[in-house]
Amino acid sequence: MRVLFILFCIFTNSCSDSEKVVSSGKPANSPKPFPFEQIKELSAADLRLLDKKEFKSKFVKINPGEFRMGSPPGELGRSFDEADHTVVLTYPFYMSKFETTVLEWNTLAVGLKHYHSFRVKPTEKNAIALLYDNLKSNKVLKNKFSLSFSKQFENLTDPESDTSNLGLKELLELVEYWKQSTVNFRKKIALSMNLQIKEFTTILTTLLGHQNQLPVNNVSYTQAVAYCHKLTETSYVQGKLPKNMIYRLPTEAEWEYACRAGTRGVCGLGGGNSLSGLNANLDGGRREYIIGSETTLINRGKLIPVGNQFNRFSPNQWGLYDMHGSVMEWCYDFYSDYKDGVDTNPIGPIRGNRRVIRGGSFYRTAYDCRSANRESLDPTWRGSEIGFRVVLGYPVR
Repeated sequence: MRVLFILFCIFTNSCSDSEKVVSSGKPANSPKPFPFEQIKELSAADLRLLDKKEFKSKFVKINPGEFRMGSPPGELGRSFDEADHTVVLTYPFYMSKFETTVLEWNTLAVGLKHYHSFRVKPTEKNAIALLYDNLKSNKVLKNKFSLSFSKQFENLTDPESDTSNLGLKELLELVEYWKQSTVNFRKKIALSMNLQIKEFTTILTTLLGHQNQLPVNNVSYTQAVAYCHKLTETSYVQGKLPKNMIYRLPTEAEWEYACRAGTRGVCGLGGGNSLSGLNANLDGGRREYIIGSETTLINRGKLIPVGNQFNRFSPNQWGLYDMHGSVMEWCYDFYSDYKDGVDTNPIGPIRGNRRVIRGGSFYRTAYDCRSANRESLDPTWRGSEIGFRVVLGYPVR
């Protein structure tokens, strides 16, 4: 009960106004300085937590500062709700380098796990078919197969079927059977394809790794918030949570500040003036869909894996990946018009009907993926374009 009480306090109380402030820095080589450099002082123990290799491999520190939010008149793709105004953020936060992945979502198991279907390549299909045919020859093992597992692989291995679709849940089950099998069994399977056991294992684990590292999608705002709460609770129990900090969704202002990373153009990449399928996973299949002078037109039409082992696109100056395209990202705020004048630590209205989503998606053109572009949806809405990333920061209310 004491743990739950402390967690409740963390979620419902902001930090003391009397805490000291120290100076901070800015992203390297930023085109624009961030003059506001006040941060709350952290204890030595908290700083050690934030300096651990595991944490630093996933999160980057976003120092406080001042920036222009919205878009200037005349920006390509500009919408009526992007009024250009000054925003000041006075507290630091730590943002995930990458969008939340399928593996991260399934590991915390908030509600239903995410199991999607995907197409396998011919080489992968041959390896999977060979393994399944040998596994089902073992009557004891075959009796352990789930109904969905048997049905999926019977369809996949049927010579008269041209399907190449496989489900993540069934792939996980197949890989587990492979791991539990004897060395002689694995050697027999691998040699059937003129491979070593390690090479055959690599085919399976690479396929699984790619699917696990896709950004999780079809997630509602409510589910994303529940994930953040669970991550906070788990980190607290494990002694990995700095005092007074929680995992949560970024505010809309935090999101755009992090996305821009000191730039003032249409995007937060490079000089901020070019956005296409070359530097983001978006629909850049036609010249009128991209911003800039690129001549290479690319539309992948699907999500691609994210994480330190992939890094298909360059990060922005903060070190954040896929802030443009990939999946739309839920923000904390209810959607509303921007306030006039300077706004300090904005968090949106206390009530509303729609929550903000940012960043565009793999399905959208560059104009919908600009730093300033705003979208909003009912908090219960889920879709193939919608995911999220988390921040570690102070409670906003």
